[in-house]
Amino acid sequence: MKKVFLIAISIGFVVFFLVGRELHWFGSNNSESFPKLPDGPQFVPSTDFDGEWLGRRINTTGNNMCERTTITGTIREGKVTLRLAYNGTPLEGWVTESGDLRLYAKHRQWDYRFSANGSGNRFDGRWHLTNGPCKGTWFIEKLGDSFGVDE
Repeated sequence: MKKVFLIAISIGFVVFFLVGRELHWFGSNNSESFPKLPDGPQFVPSTDFDGEWLGRRINTTGNNMCERTTITGTIREGKVTLRLAYNGTPLEGWVTESGDLRLYAKHRQWDYRFSANGSGNRFDGRWHLTNGPCKGTWFIEKLGDSFGVDE
């Protein structure tokens, strides 16, 4: 009886997985389907934030798969180029005149989404994975200013 039960559960799991994959219940791990950085912005990028930046990505789910990590990079002529220290993922985007920022990630497996708003020498925002259990907050601060190590 146990053997029949195990076989039925196994078959059910396989069917669930195949149907779920076809119906996109689990998100996508196909990097070709992830949003790509446009060739250029649809606006005039702000140069008010140009400089070197350092910050942190903080996971708020309690899932240790996406640990807290450092973010480093630059903003030049309004173009943002950052990198997650955790796994080396590059993040790119442009800063709008109002300080809004949307980053595009280049990772073969994880579909990261980062957005933030900048004011003065700091950006604060939210991030999440569309195909994983992780989400949280993040910030970057312009180097040369006090850096929030304990945040």
